[in-house]
Amino acid sequence: MMLGYAIVRKDGSFVDGNLPAHIDRDRFCIMCAASYGAAFTAEKEIQGDVLELIIKSNAYNIIILPTKKGELLVIIGDEEDAEKMKNKVDKE
Repeated sequence: MMLGYAIVRKDGSFVDGNLPAHIDRDRFCIMCAASYGAAFTAEKEIQGDVLELIIKSNAYNIIILPTKKGELLVIIGDEEDAEKMKNKVDKE
């Protein structure tokens, strides 16, 4: 079950979404963008492409995916939630 989502610019600024009230939106978005950027940089070293970044925890996963508009889609949930939201966001 999805706990929340955000669309984030690669600089970490929040564009849209619905995050739980207990999450510091600005800090969360900045850290997700930084995490994705670090994964992207590391992946370039082995000449690959980052398709998604998954941060697993006991409660929920944080899944970060690039969108067609060049932003990042951050899902707090599972991979099925991420796929559904990605399809929705990319159609808009």
